[in-house]
This record gives sequence, structure tokens and C-alpha cells, in this order.
Amino acid sequence: MKTPKQTDNTKLSELSIEELSTEKKKRTVILIFFSVLLGIMVGTCIYATIKKGVSALTFMPIAFVPIFLIIWKSQKDVCNEIKSR
Repeated sequence: MKTPKQTDNTKLSELSIEELSTEKKKRTVILIFFSVLLGIMVGTCIYATIKKGVSALTFMPIAFVPIFLIIWKSQKDVCNEIKSR
């Protein structure tokens, strides 16, 4: 039996409006948190590049952009599902 906590396995279309709104809040918090972390990484990499030159750490934020895009898309999917109802 599925509970509302198991939203990772259920489709968004199967959730109620209340469950979708809580899911939207959770995904928005995750998106904001990851955006702040990515911004800190970019700032640190720019600073390190200016001080020490180009190194492997200079390109580290690029590796995290696909993760950011996945998080952003999942949050956008929840928003679109809420708008469709």
C-alpha cells in the first residue's frame, strides 16, 4: 500500500492537490538550496582562478550543472501539474 510519503515512486498525476503543493514546497527548497551551493562553488572557483590560475577545480561547477537542471525540471513538472488542474 502506498503512502503519501512515497512520492518518488508515484506519478505526479496520481497525487492530490494538497500532496502536490507539499511536493512543490519541498522541491522549491531543494532547488533554492542547490542554487545557493552552486553559486558559492562558482564564486569560489572564480576566486581561486584569479589567485592561483586555472586548475581542475575551475571546471568543477560545470559538473554540477546537469544535476541542477534535473532538480529544476522536476520542480517545473510539479508546477505544471498544479497549473493543469
